[in-house]
Amino acid sequence: MFLVFMLFPAIGGEKFSFKKFPVLEYHLISRPEARWTRTPENLRKDLEWLYANNYYPMNLKDILTGFKGLPSGKTPVVLTFDDSSSSQFRYLANGKIDPDCAVGVIKAFHDKHPKEWPLRATFFIVIGTNNPDRNIFGQKELAEKKLKQLASFGMEVASHTYWHDQLSKVKPEFARYTLAKSVKMLSDMSGQEIVSLATPMGLYPEDESVFKAQYQSIKYDLRLVCEVAGGLQVAPDSPKFNPYHINRIQTISSEWKKFFGRVD
Repeated sequence: MFLVFMLFPAIGGEKFSFKKFPVLEYHLISRPEARWTRTPENLRKDLEWLYANNYYPMNLKDILTGFKGLPSGKTPVVLTFDDSSSSQFRYLANGKIDPDCAVGVIKAFHDKHPKEWPLRATFFIVIGTNNPDRNIFGQKELAEKKLKQLASFGMEVASHTYWHDQLSKVKPEFARYTLAKSVKMLSDMSGQEIVSLATPMGLYPEDESVFKAQYQSIKYDLRLVCEVAGGLQVAPDSPKFNPYHINRIQTISSEWKKFFGRVD
């Protein structure tokens, strides 16, 4: 219970109405459907299914407030997106958001259900990979605009390290470097405090103290860290809750069936 108390000093003995909740993991939003690709059509179906089954979207960082604002009787769902490809957030030549990118799909669903489905999702962003399409959603000249737009919508900007680094294979000093560099740039560009991380490939450092540390003059505190898998996540009041090991569910048909009994 120590971790829960430290994370949620304002909640005290409050109990959540749910024992577990889903943190869903998306990558590419494109066609055709594949192991790491969800089509725009299936993402729309996912939102419809979640809406019909009494889920309510929250950002990952809302865990830190005890899911403040969650309506009574609802179960939170956190939509997470890894690797920041342009398929997640793309502007068209006319300046409008592509309706088939992740942000476009979520925005359209919100517009359809403005009170029941707020604009919430967490994007784990890389910055300096050798694939330009994955660096802050591609479209380099629009990178800062996109991050500020996400923040304006109420979505969460989060880290996926700077270079998509395998944290199990680097020294602690380098881990602090890539995390500090990522947090500072994302914070400066978005105006948000960066508190969430997804470890690339689900690989963890041997020394988890690097999640809250300092590199040169940059201090950072990544208070929530996501796994690449694990299933449903226990509620924050559970003694099994570990903020550095948040379970996720990969959004493929077999996982929908396994954890939700959903068959399209």
